[in-house]
Amino acid sequence: MRSLFGKKKKKKPRVSAETTETIGDARVGDVFTVSGRSVIYDDAYFIVENLNRYESNAGESYELLGVDGDTRMWVEWSGRGSTLSVAIREDERPMGLERLGLTEEDLVRMDEQHSLDNGIEYEGTRYHYSNSGESFFFEGGSTEGQGFYLWELANEDNERFASIVKWEGMPFEAYLSESVSPDSIMVYRQ
Repeated sequence: MRSLFGKKKKKKPRVSAETTETIGDARVGDVFTVSGRSVIYDDAYFIVENLNRYESNAGESYELLGVDGDTRMWVEWSGRGSTLSVAIREDERPMGLERLGLTEEDLVRMDEQHSLDNGIEYEGTRYHYSNSGESFFFEGGSTEGQGFYLWELANEDNERFASIVKWEGMPFEAYLSESVSPDSIMVYRQ
């Protein structure tokens, strides 16, 4: 397909034969692949550029940024072993509340009610409220966390997620991510 558009097959980065068991073992500098997503991602070898940790009343979670040329992907996960849950998000600008059909008052109401009946409809998918509260962001290996407020929503099958973030003094930011099987991600130790 690439030959039709005049693109040369890019060289794949040199990776060692040593693979780790899960994305949870990845470190900055490692390489990972994601299979079964799309032709674009099946061919991509992402280099881990950032690795961050989050803490909230829901527990601890992690995210990493993988880069392959101009293609960027965020991978988020929580749990270990049989409880490992993984989601991916293409690196794009965050959305505003209005694009999701929300207002600040809607978020305040969701936060006060903590009701699964609350939610949003976006591009044909219904996202139900699942959690909200203060969270802490630990960039890289930092032990100093920065606080922010987080609203989490998920579709009925827990396959798609909407996260709304509010940092002090900043506008609301909304992100969409999609669940993937931990087995679809292969990590190569560098």
